Amino acid sequence: MRRSPTRRNFLRSAAGLCVALPMLEMTHGKLWAAEGKAKRLVVFFSHGGTITRRSRTGTLDDQYAPGAWHPYDLWKPGDEGVNLTTLGEEMAPLDAVKGDLILLRGVDDSAGSAQGDYGGKHGCSNVTSLTCADTTDGGDDAEALGPSIDQFVAQRLAEESPTPFSSIDLMVDGHNYGEPLYRASGERISSERNPGPAFDRLFKDVTETDSGPTPEQLRIRAYKQSVLDGVLEQLNAMRARVGKADAYRLEAHADHIRALEKQLEALDNLASCTKPDVTNAPFSEGYGNYDDGGMQDIVGPMHVDILLAAFRCGLSNVATYQIGDLLTDWLPSPYNTDLGHSLGHAGLAVGQDGAESDRLQDWRATIVANRNWRMDLFGKVIQGLKDTPEGDGNMLDNSILLFTSEFSCGGDHSPIDMPCLLAGRAGGKWTTGKHYNFNKAAKSDPSQFDYDTDTSLHNVYTSILHGFGWDDAHFGNDNCYKQGPVSELG
Repeated sequence: MRRSPTRRNFLRSAAGLCVALPMLEMTHGKLWAAEGKAKRLVVFFSHGGTITRRSRTGTLDDQYAPGAWHPYDLWKPGDEGVNLTTLGEEMAPLDAVKGDLILLRGVDDSAGSAQGDYGGKHGCSNVTSLTCADTTDGGDDAEALGPSIDQFVAQRLAEESPTPFSSIDLMVDGHNYGEPLYRASGERISSERNPGPAFDRLFKDVTETDSGPTPEQLRIRAYKQSVLDGVLEQLNAMRARVGKADAYRLEAHADHIRALEKQLEALDNLASCTKPDVTNAPFSEGYGNYDDGGMQDIVGPMHVDILLAAFRCGLSNVATYQIGDLLTDWLPSPYNTDLGHSLGHAGLAVGQDGAESDRLQDWRATIVANRNWRMDLFGKVIQGLKDTPEGDGNMLDNSILLFTSEFSCGGDHSPIDMPCLLAGRAGGKWTTGKHYNFNKAAKSDPSQFDYDTDTSLHNVYTSILHGFGWDDAHFGNDNCYKQGPVSELG
């Protein structure tokens, strides 16, 4: 029996039409720019620490043998202001994108320092630096009992906006002690060290486009447009059958639909999907032993190209990129040593009172070139996202990037004052070009050596979750100074 065209039946039909659109959005996701939240995450993990001298007790030198350590902190910026105007020497390759960065200092891996033997074992620091989790023990064989922030985000995004791969995990191989990536308690993530197999796995079903949206994006747009056209047609037909008050409601719905149509038009501003070139890619059997005698200098940029192409082709919303604790022998390296790990420890003996005080400048030149190369790769990821159009802006606008390590001062295995560098605007939630130092002891006098903080990686990762629009109160275990996000990030 056909229903009569009463006001009640009309409103029921109109409500059904309006419900259809939000349901469509939830089931198919948004291909245009994120609305006030991040839509992708990149975690860049550099093994071996940075060029700093913050000890695992918080001092800026060896409390037992003062003067033995190198005298540098090349991670800190050129000034202590909130605006990030001058980068430290270690970050020099990022100068062109410093306006897209947020530098956080005075952030501890309190989960690692609370559990690790003597405050910073390799294994414990590796498995807590991205998980903030409890571990099986505090030694070099520790396993995390919770997921790393990248996999936590990947699992949630897989439910909201499914992609062919929940995360893409790449690595430039080196001599490392421990793996930082965990899918869940005790479940390590293995990163792909070789560009060739990574390419074959990720791009085997990808069809390239010369410009504009991919075929899948066009298919989804056409489907959404057909629904919008149908809703508008029915709304226009109903206008002549209702009173003035209901007509206003219909007009408001029509305005919303026209706004959605403008968002669909923004798909024309999406990047092209082009496969990266991995011709003659080196292959590693492990510990940086690539064929042809090394070649991490070739693998590094290739992995960047793979990561960026995967995002542009819609293969994933999450990527991790590890740089092993390697030596960069293709760069100036006057301080000769056997491992990247040894290079870090050598910094504790080249100070004016150290056993190798005569080699300070050789050590400095070698490790600066080493860490600058890593930063250059991070900069290529930032710039690549920034150069990729998305909606009314670019991919970087709608992304969160994190650069960190398992240590601050690698030679002392220090989980205090960790390297914590962010990039991207989280869909408009974050203001970049900023520097926040949470060392409360440095508020009145940044030059003094004392250290006191109540901020840990737990808080930073909670802020990252907020950047994706989730309202988690806490991330990680209870070995933290306080819960909640970093207030400066929200």
